[in-house]
Amino acid sequence: MTSQLVGHLLAETIEPGSPAWWSKMSASKVGAVLGLSRWDSPFSTWHKMAGNVPPEPQNDEQARGHYLEPAIRAWFADQHPDWDVRTTGTWQHNQRDWQIASPDGEVWIPSDVATSKRLRLLECKTDAEPDPEWGVEGTGQIPSGYRAQVMWTMDTIGATTTHVVVLSAYLTFREYVVHYDANEAAAIRARVAAFMDTLPTGKNPQLPDLDNHAATYQAVRALNPNIIDEEIDLSEHTALRYLNAIDAEAAAIAEKIGATAQLAQEMGDSRYGRFQKVNIARRQQKRGGTPYITQTGKRPDLQEEAAA
Repeated sequence: MTSQLVGHLLAETIEPGSPAWWSKMSASKVGAVLGLSRWDSPFSTWHKMAGNVPPEPQNDEQARGHYLEPAIRAWFADQHPDWDVRTTGTWQHNQRDWQIASPDGEVWIPSDVATSKRLRLLECKTDAEPDPEWGVEGTGQIPSGYRAQVMWTMDTIGATTTHVVVLSAYLTFREYVVHYDANEAAAIRARVAAFMDTLPTGKNPQLPDLDNHAATYQAVRALNPNIIDEEIDLSEHTALRYLNAIDAEAAAIAEKIGATAQLAQEMGDSRYGRFQKVNIARRQQKRGGTPYITQTGKRPDLQEEAAA
């Protein structure tokens, strides 16, 4: 391996979920710290790293990604038979021992041997519910949470290129290529370092703010596991926010039902409903039942249209 690397491979892999893993900032936690994760929030991650709440067990989607990782890596290797694709372990930054990453693979390309930076990285992803942030194949247009993870990993190791392969909901493989951006990596590192400083072991310990992430609510529940038979007077702000949110939810559900009925009427027997050349809704049925509307997860760029 070359002297250009800024990190080193540890002799033993730090297992995800272990106390040692929770004491470090791994690439998989970075998205949560930045508010880009579906699974965790800054609040929940803070309390898990502080040891205040236990981590949740692996969900089905996370388990699927774990099981399919070898298959995705094998597909990538088959597409590039002249490349040396290897598994790897946990890497740690040479100066920042709290900065770690465990990429899904190392990629060594013969044509890179003459260059000073030979090591490339591999990340394997699954996408059961199509994310509109996946862009044109071959580019670095990947979901923002994954991009932050990839950038962190390259910043930890010193690699400058990562190949990201995603297995989509339609069982098709797509390959993306993300290049290291020093400015982007520095901005991520600064925010993560500030977060680390707020932990109980940091330079400026302080509790994180609440947010609207589902993981934050789960963390608050875990922080208060008991029920005491007593009453407590709520603040006006908290009580009214809660009551108003209930009313707003009921109104939003009713509006969605009405909007969906209108959409179904306009679609008639058509399978897809299109707006500005983007299919935003799909009619489908189960076991020959009455068709119903489901969203495709795709949206037109309304800001771009307005500007045009």
